[in-house]
Amino acid sequence: MPETDLCQYWPPWFRRILDFQALCQTEGQQLQAMAQAMEQVRQNFFIQTMDEQTTAQWESLFHILANPITETLEFRRDRILNRLSMRPPFTLTFLYQRLDALFGPGNWEVEVDYPNYTLYIEADINDQQYFQEISVTMDIIKPCHIVYISRPRVAASLRISETIARSVGEYNYILGGWALGRLPFFSGTEEEVFKMADQPSIQPALLNQTAAFVAGDIKAARVNGSILINAVSASTVGNTASVGYRVLREQTPEVKLIELLDKAGTVLASSQVSVPIAEEAVAFRHTFLAKEGS
Repeated sequence: MPETDLCQYWPPWFRRILDFQALCQTEGQQLQAMAQAMEQVRQNFFIQTMDEQTTAQWESLFHILANPITETLEFRRDRILNRLSMRPPFTLTFLYQRLDALFGPGNWEVEVDYPNYTLYIEADINDQQYFQEISVTMDIIKPCHIVYISRPRVAASLRISETIARSVGEYNYILGGWALGRLPFFSGTEEEVFKMADQPSIQPALLNQTAAFVAGDIKAARVNGSILINAVSASTVGNTASVGYRVLREQTPEVKLIELLDKAGTVLASSQVSVPIAEEAVAFRHTFLAKEGS
């Protein structure tokens, strides 16, 4: 930042005059504004730090119709970087690099179904804006005979804790003098806790069985409150339960509400989302992690 206090360079007899003091203050503010503008010009040379006006100019070059209300400036910069990187050859390694740049390392999974020529990309459902950008990317880089299906992931955790306490029982009535419904015949009061909930005690077998129960209890999914999907697949790996299903573009253009149901139609889980169905189908996956904790 340049020096903006100009009064220090004037002779002492000028500094005592109020008019010159006001002039110094005004010139100092203008110099500071000029320095900030010059710094912004420097930052606009780099995609990661450019301002919204420069970002909009880049978007016009790529014919991108941005929505500043729902899209953050950081996402718009990432999208431009992604478009600038579209240079062949296109390989799986190139795709992995793009996914690392958009979702972050370790925040995505790719599954290639070679016999059926299908490629799945899975990431957290909260990154749906980046899913849309990946769809554009896949349209550019994938071979025509490969089908791309996005797989938004809804993650949840099931926490189990154990408390052990000593209770003392007391009979409220003597034999022959029980007033029906007034008090329970026998009641217990907790006097001493031997094991707190934050002390680990749950064994892996219980966590695995809990995950298996959750996977077996979910029988259907309901989208937007009215679209019932009975073709759900459930699996369990250790203490993690997974439930998957597909939503077709012909069923709805956008998924706003997802509900998981049991055999009786009771809602077991509900998620408010915003997932446009841009492809022919979108494969959703819910994961439930059973772990110990309070």
